Amino acid sequence: MRRKFFYAILFGVIFLSGAAFSDDAINQLREETLSYFKPLKGKVVSVKGNVITSDLGAQSGIKKGMRVTIFREGTPFLHPVTKEPMGRVETPGGKAEVKNVSSDGSTLEILKGNAREGDILRVSEMKARVLFYQDRNVDWNLGDAYYQALKESGRLELMDTSLDSANDAQIIAEAKRLNAEAVLILTAQESEKEMLLRQRILWTEDSAGLDDREVRVDMAIVKELSAARNMLGPLASAGDVLLFFDLPFSASLLASGDLDGDGNKELIIGSGRELRVYSLGASLVPLYEHKGPGGDDYLWIDTMDVNGDGKDEIIVTAIRGRQVDTSSDTINPTIKDEGKVVSSIYERKGSEFSLLWKGNVFLRALPLLGLIGQHYDEAEGFGGPVFKMNYASGSLAKGDVVKLPLGVNIYDFTYLAGPDGARYTLAYDNSGYLNLYNDDGLRVWQSKEGYQGFRNTFKKSAPTVMVGRGEWSVKDRLFIRSRESFVVKRIPLASMARGLGYKSSQLKTIWWTGLSMEENVLIDGISGGIMDYTFIEDKLVVLSKPLFGLKPKNILKGESPMGSMLYVYSLKGR
Repeated sequence: MRRKFFYAILFGVIFLSGAAFSDDAINQLREETLSYFKPLKGKVVSVKGNVITSDLGAQSGIKKGMRVTIFREGTPFLHPVTKEPMGRVETPGGKAEVKNVSSDGSTLEILKGNAREGDILRVSEMKARVLFYQDRNVDWNLGDAYYQALKESGRLELMDTSLDSANDAQIIAEAKRLNAEAVLILTAQESEKEMLLRQRILWTEDSAGLDDREVRVDMAIVKELSAARNMLGPLASAGDVLLFFDLPFSASLLASGDLDGDGNKELIIGSGRELRVYSLGASLVPLYEHKGPGGDDYLWIDTMDVNGDGKDEIIVTAIRGRQVDTSSDTINPTIKDEGKVVSSIYERKGSEFSLLWKGNVFLRALPLLGLIGQHYDEAEGFGGPVFKMNYASGSLAKGDVVKLPLGVNIYDFTYLAGPDGARYTLAYDNSGYLNLYNDDGLRVWQSKEGYQGFRNTFKKSAPTVMVGRGEWSVKDRLFIRSRESFVVKRIPLASMARGLGYKSSQLKTIWWTGLSMEENVLIDGISGGIMDYTFIEDKLVVLSKPLFGLKPKNILKGESPMGSMLYVYSLKGR
């Protein structure tokens, strides 16, 4: 995800703050990188075995490690009318790498093909195709500013990659797939005062190293870039998406987890009573599918290693049939389908999912608490307090009650830490406003606007249709990353008629300073209504449904108008 306009300005911060850098390190890094791809033209002076001597000396800009193409002049070609010579046909004869450079010449090693005296040596004037890989330990703003500075030089055709935590072999394989001639790998080590930025450039063809250098960047500049980003507006818009997938089916839920224990998270998409599992890379690769019992409508999905086997299980809560008895302090998994809310835990076995546990209760996996539950009440929706769930020997037992502010239910809240390390509860109320409570249950902040329009809202039962008792809702996810809380904001088509649907959505972040809540729009302009979102390492995955749930363009193409959109954004360095 790259932002040309914003980060052209952000990169200017570097130059305007040059005193904070030692010798303008980033600018020097940029110039050194570009120098390896400078257009050149020279001639072969002599050939001895596999070694070429050329007339390209230091003044020409030729550098050790550069690679040039060998061309051989052929027959002349003439002007079609005047028949005057216009030049000679050149045919590629091979490739060579620069080994040594002197003031008046250079020596090169032939890598493939052959050369002879008088042949032409050339670095093309066309843009060099380079894969840009920014490791997660590089501050995103700094890496992206450098990316834009290279791109705007007009010399390189830079390509992004969705690879994350990759090794050299994986990056080279990706570069070959994208037909890039070289890869630029950016990594960093951070201390309190500075960031040590390391750049390596490798040739795609054989993984040979072209450049390996480090520069030191003052952390004050990194902070300035971050501050400038916040002043300029959202981190991204819908047009800044790293990856986009037009799903041919309607979906409403997302989760991610390591289902096979290999250290990589899979993406789980929930739709109705179906689960689809994918591997997310440069493309969306389908892995497994699972269908729940008929009549199920999934309300919530999560992942967690429930049984301690080193693999995440999928936790699904669905709404179904009849009333559930909430008077008992135990949850009996043999009750099966005797409630309107049924939760299931599935573990992966081979290419299928096996039912690990099932019971009549809402379930959720939450950091700091683990697996938690709450009973269903036919009249109110959520019945009784939220409690911990303890798994042992294939069964779940009801544990201690979770201390929460009055009226806060299982899907309403998350925990966040204040700057002093104190724990706070961030929770939606029944009107959709966000509230922050201290550990004593006292509200210390409330949002200025409501976040109504939750994807699952139900009417409370009443003795007669003439008497309404209000609604209960399954709220949107509240994720916490590095003390930032992520919040969904949907923009209705008409403010006075929210039922018409949502024309666009935002994903916002809020940050508790200890005195006030700082708010920022992270992603703006997502088409339709955001249904759910999740994280896979440093990627943010957002699921959206179009206005009215339909794609008009598909109707014109004779395709199904039903579907969803999946956006993938990079949060590297955030």
